[in-house]
Amino acid sequence: MDREVERLRDEISRLRDEVCHDGLTKLYNRSGCESAVAEALQKPGGGLFILMDIERFKQLNARSGHSMGDALLCETARMIEETFSPRDIIARVGGDVFAIYATGGCTKETAYARVAQITGRLRSSGRAAVRGNVSFTLGITEKREDDDYATLFDRADRLLRASKEDRHARPAARPDDGDERGICTDMERIHRELHERNPLRGAFCQDYETFKQIYRFVERSLKRSEYGAYIILMTLTDDKGRFLPLSTRSAYMEKLGEDLRVNLRAGDLFTQYSSGQYLLMVLGVSCENAAVITTRITNRFTARLARDSGIVLRFDLHPIGNGSGGGGKPAPFHI
Repeated sequence: MDREVERLRDEISRLRDEVCHDGLTKLYNRSGCESAVAEALQKPGGGLFILMDIERFKQLNARSGHSMGDALLCETARMIEETFSPRDIIARVGGDVFAIYATGGCTKETAYARVAQITGRLRSSGRAAVRGNVSFTLGITEKREDDDYATLFDRADRLLRASKEDRHARPAARPDDGDERGICTDMERIHRELHERNPLRGAFCQDYETFKQIYRFVERSLKRSEYGAYIILMTLTDDKGRFLPLSTRSAYMEKLGEDLRVNLRAGDLFTQYSSGQYLLMVLGVSCENAAVITTRITNRFTARLARDSGIVLRFDLHPIGNGSGGGGKPAPFHI
């Protein structure tokens, strides 16, 4: 009897371990990382949360095959474990995204140095398909007093995406030709370059940095205008006001993103602000019109949910510039 009980305990322990760990790299998986970091956040002292995204990983898979991609993931996991402290929490939280929660006084400068060391070791490895090509985009944030896992992850994820967008937005340097466009006075050609080709039906979805630049342009234009424009923050939560679990959040965000694209006008704009939020910009509307828009989107989205889903779509409105579309500057509006 005792042996059978011990065997069952071992089996339960093994199954629990499989649920919390990534089958390929043997690191924590997303749910294991969430549990381990949530527990660590309850302890006193500082902490540093790092997201590492392997650049051009899809191209490597396409060029060299998934076996080479898997080998890179395993090699990266091994080097992270060797470079960071054994007491740090290390996980693979996405296809090519790793997470580290480092304690013991690890600073951002130390983290960047360690990732640089990992990059150098990978580039000098014997794998021809990897050598010289590996690089990482990082999102690094320090633990705050009121953090839970969701807020910590979302902050790092937002920094990671902003860093990735900034890197991809930089034009490739061509020092031998000077300005790559040269002198151009062909306005028809310039128009063709600027013109949006094959626009999708519905609203215009952009990355956050582009959204921010467009917002600032619109804000300047509206300072001496009665034209009404609003930004709207839409947040997916559970019925207690908390972010949805990471395991289900992305699927619901994808559904909401499609509803936004279809239900907003072609001249409106939206972007993913965090892993559980979208930010919208609607032009030529009053506060009441903006509220009607959000109600229409909310009704469409919630109509597709199960009645007992416990999912709430919250929205917050705020005017852009000084225009209100109805005289006077309206106050922020929350639902």
